[in-house]
Amino acid sequence: MQFLKSLAIITLVAPCFASPGYLKLDVHRQPRHGSHLARRANVDGTIDALLTQNTNKLEYLVNITIGTPPQSLAVTLDTGSSDLWVPAASSQFCEQGKCDDGTFVPSKSSTYDVVEQGGFNITYAAPGDTDAGDWATDTVTVGGSPSIAQQQIGVAFSLADPHGVMGVGYDTNEAENEASNGVYPSVMDNLKSNGIIDRKAYSLYLNDLQANTGAIIFGGVDTTKYTGELVVLPLQDGPYGFVAEFYVTLTGVSFTDHTGSTTQVTPQGYAQAVLLDSGTSATLLTDDVFSALANGFGAVDLGEEDYVVPCRYAGVNGSINYSFGGEGGVTISVPISQVVGNLDIPGDQFSDADGACEFGLGPPIQGFSILGDTFLRSAYAVFDIGNNLAALAQAAENMTDTSSIAAMPSGTSIPGASITATAAGTQLSGAAATAPPAVPTASAKGTTLVLAGTPTFNLGVSPTKGSSGATSSSSSGRAHAAAPTAALLGLGLAAGILAV
Repeated sequence: MQFLKSLAIITLVAPCFASPGYLKLDVHRQPRHGSHLARRANVDGTIDALLTQNTNKLEYLVNITIGTPPQSLAVTLDTGSSDLWVPAASSQFCEQGKCDDGTFVPSKSSTYDVVEQGGFNITYAAPGDTDAGDWATDTVTVGGSPSIAQQQIGVAFSLADPHGVMGVGYDTNEAENEASNGVYPSVMDNLKSNGIIDRKAYSLYLNDLQANTGAIIFGGVDTTKYTGELVVLPLQDGPYGFVAEFYVTLTGVSFTDHTGSTTQVTPQGYAQAVLLDSGTSATLLTDDVFSALANGFGAVDLGEEDYVVPCRYAGVNGSINYSFGGEGGVTISVPISQVVGNLDIPGDQFSDADGACEFGLGPPIQGFSILGDTFLRSAYAVFDIGNNLAALAQAAENMTDTSSIAAMPSGTSIPGASITATAAGTQLSGAAATAPPAVPTASAKGTTLVLAGTPTFNLGVSPTKGSSGATSSSSSGRAHAAAPTAALLGLGLAAGILAV
């Protein structure tokens, strides 16, 4: 696995304590370091929260400190998990210079205390991709907040990831640990119990790709960061039959082209439970919906579900529209520019001269539909753990200079929300979950040129010829059929789960 040199410790704007009951801090975007999404496996073999690890993509980090005196680190903000863990400076991985976002030295903290030696373990899908170490407690601050004493953390001495994770989900998604009988006070719990916030809830504004900084407000809502109505959505039961993650009901997906014409992608009566997850970079949809969108854009699969489209599509006017909650619900429009990602294949190796870029959508993983960062950048999202609610509105673009924050006291409604949409969604069945999406695999001209697909949507642009003069075309087939590998094409590509 290759890792990018990232920024050193990320300096974030100081948190805001303009009024009691909430904590505001910046969320900084940077290139990601891994690319496979997986279920997290506990040391006893059970499986719980979704986590991601991503390569050469984008991720969202917040600053924390751990220890006395405080040691600064930047960690991934993840709504889909619940643990705080950090890399130990003495790990071989960090000693090789791969932990550019900060490391933790337990021996330098006078308040560090091991509570379960060797008990911390998170395993991902890739062989050998494990972060493991000790469960401990220490003093923690989040973005410069008041200190939280004796916060339980995982300290990874053996790791495959360059920085840690701060999960802000449900306690039931915490990793297995014997020291606390499986459940312990999370960062969210301790922010509330220490009086830093009034309610176990927060709002998230990732901002668009043109901005490097978004914001999270623990215990509050910023009414300047969205347009239209903020609509409340009751959370749906997860895979285990109860609310433990941020599943909401997706009731429709459509595409609006550059002329303003809209094509409905989902059938009438569609109602799918989807997970809102900032720790997943792509948007992962049921196979039928993903296939319709991928073919609409002429996406091709390079192998291992690594989908690309011509980079010129990033400049196309149009949007993918996601509707939630049924009648009286909310629709979030995601501009095409937010789902066409980084350059994957240069123009001299692709049949479109502008090259091929990552397509920020994919099929479900193990049956789970997930709305990750390629969706969340266009939404203002509120996560209310205490009341099992979420709320969504269309995000205002690049609104970083203004704010109007309302606290969310316990026992009150979500500020600014006046509508509740109650349609229920279902999880994808096991049989449907294993069906591959019908997306063409990449074909090649000779041994050097990957051919673009043919879009079925009206995108208003025509692909230009690549260096060999080939026009765009694609092979027919299914996503899991044999596709040209990077070695065959001579491109040195690394295929993986798509993320932007």
